[in-house]
Amino acid sequence: MHLPRLLLIILVFLVVPLAGQQGRAPVVFAQDTLFHITTNMGTFTPEQRAEQVERNLQRLAKLPLREFDSLRVVMLEGEAQVVLRDDIINSISVREATASGRSLEALTEERLRVIREALIADFNDSSLRRILVDIALFTLALLFFLLVFWGVNKAFDFFRGGLRGLDDKLILSRNEWLRRFSLITPSMEKKLFLFLLRMTRYTVLIVFLYLYLPFLFSQLNYTRGFGEQLMEYVLQPLRFLYHGITGFLPSFLFIVIIIVASRYLIGGMRYIARQVGSGQVTFTNFYPDWAIPTFNLLRVMVIIFTLVIIFPYLPGAGTDAFQGISVFVGLLLSLGAAGIIGNVISGVILTYMRPFVIGDRVRINDVTGDVIGKSLLVTRIKTVRNEEVTIPNGILMNGGVMNYSSLTAQHGLILHTSLTIGYDVPWPQVHRLMIAAAERTALVDRDPAPFVLQKALNDWYVEYELNAYTHDSHRMARIYSDLHANLQDTFQEAGVEIMSPHYMALRDGNGTTIPGTVAKDRD
Repeated sequence: MHLPRLLLIILVFLVVPLAGQQGRAPVVFAQDTLFHITTNMGTFTPEQRAEQVERNLQRLAKLPLREFDSLRVVMLEGEAQVVLRDDIINSISVREATASGRSLEALTEERLRVIREALIADFNDSSLRRILVDIALFTLALLFFLLVFWGVNKAFDFFRGGLRGLDDKLILSRNEWLRRFSLITPSMEKKLFLFLLRMTRYTVLIVFLYLYLPFLFSQLNYTRGFGEQLMEYVLQPLRFLYHGITGFLPSFLFIVIIIVASRYLIGGMRYIARQVGSGQVTFTNFYPDWAIPTFNLLRVMVIIFTLVIIFPYLPGAGTDAFQGISVFVGLLLSLGAAGIIGNVISGVILTYMRPFVIGDRVRINDVTGDVIGKSLLVTRIKTVRNEEVTIPNGILMNGGVMNYSSLTAQHGLILHTSLTIGYDVPWPQVHRLMIAAAERTALVDRDPAPFVLQKALNDWYVEYELNAYTHDSHRMARIYSDLHANLQDTFQEAGVEIMSPHYMALRDGNGTTIPGTVAKDRD
């Protein structure tokens, strides 16, 4: 009886230490055992927990030195954790602390100290073997990095060459609906696919850089964290842009609604302006040629009003930088656009004063021609020599406009030319000859009849002015030319010289130049 019981007790004493030794799983880092894990946690055995801690330490070893200061202890109900930000490095249960003979807080603080010291020592390891291993790993990683870059570029170059070699029968161009409206031509489709391919290429390379650069720079102690920093420089503006876009969406919808409403309002005004301009719709005391300029003014007012409404909803509208730029742009416009504003105001005034309309023959300063176009800024004139002259509206307001066509249709235009004839020719004869020349001229009206005025009695000759009516102001140059030719013919036929004589009179009883047939000619 005593012998079996004695053997059982001996067996228990032998098995318990062996079981305890099998439950102690070491945590090894950099060929050094940091501590042992002796108890299970949930379904995880000590060995599994130790392997997880080792993997966490290997991952932390790739971080820069400053990150190790962020290691801390988090106390929970029934356990404690060593964490780095939100990552759990090691969990310690109350049962594990009890088995070690220390409190949970003390064991966790000791684990934190051991882990931090091990990571710092690993970072500061500058042995030749460590340096050579790091350089070898970095070189291999760099070669792989370059190989992937080369492969991606080669692959996309192959696809790009294939797209450029395609004929005009592409995918979207085969769509009958798209062909009907000519939305996408084969050339445009090819450019679209090339653009999408280029964007895909950039996306693949950026994603690869984002994932691989931290691993590449983590191979060397002194470049740890460079990859994260480099990518942070890229991702920070992208995150800012993303948050700006998502935050701007409600305001963007409001802006879209305002712009769409303004567009339809402008479209309605354009339709009414075209109807008025074509004469299909009339308003009292409103000329058809006012329609388009009035529409342009109202359109500018609607656009300005729309900008005023949407301005507070633009991204950054409330920032000092945005307001400063707005003030700067306004100052530039006020200083540099003074002449433009003056011409615009002059154009508005000329539009509603109506000193001329399109097609009128006018004279502005020394320019004579037909009006072929006018806007808020300039007026364009086509001269009789087919020269196009652009005149700012401000000059028209300051210099005035002589319009030959505005009264021609109703009253006719009076063309006038002057001759100087000596006192020896009876003036009634001169009148008859000049009127006869006018009546011979084409496009000169017979009713009202031409008439002659004696403008001046100079010392040696009389100045006669012939006036004749015409209803064709656009052929003034031709009418003047024919009139002058007919004046020469009639005076030549009558034997009268067209000249301005000068005399040196000696009062010695010679005869005067007074014609003796004046009274007879009057009769």
